[in-house]
Amino acid sequence: MVARTSFLPHRDVVSAVGSAVFPTVRNKSKRTQLVMSEGAPVGMYDDNYTPTAALLWAHGIVGGSRKGWSFAHVWSASNDLKSYTHLANLAMIPECFASLTDKDAPLTKYLRWHAWTVYGWKPDNVETPQIPPGYAEVQWRYLPPIDEPRAFIRQRLAELDNERVRVLRPIMERQGLL
Repeated sequence: MVARTSFLPHRDVVSAVGSAVFPTVRNKSKRTQLVMSEGAPVGMYDDNYTPTAALLWAHGIVGGSRKGWSFAHVWSASNDLKSYTHLANLAMIPECFASLTDKDAPLTKYLRWHAWTVYGWKPDNVETPQIPPGYAEVQWRYLPPIDEPRAFIRQRLAELDNERVRVLRPIMERQGLL
């Protein structure tokens, strides 16, 4: 039931984007501050907004949070710039089911196996997941694809001028993400 009522990223969109959408990691108290490595900015600390924007914008959906929905991570990789906003690591779950997909809850193994087998992705520092019982019977639902997800994300970043975007834009330009 959770899989049929949730939305996962479309395979074509995950493939077209090919990496984390934004160079961000989670740290609410440092929101919009720079993540530094060897004296250079490599990302931004976030309050959990960028994963939501990543999933929606990559599918051509304008806006942020959605009433009644929770935006979940498949793996708890909130300190990993390569994983935090990677589309294969994200799911849009009805709020009433969110606790079933959080951290190591009962349904995480299904989402992790799905990410591995459908998208060919997992965080670098985790072991390959194992197929959970009954997985073959699960019916997944996907967000509709768009042709140029990176172009839509670039457009959104060009249209907006908030603090988050002003911090992210130059980092993403240096990293070739824009």
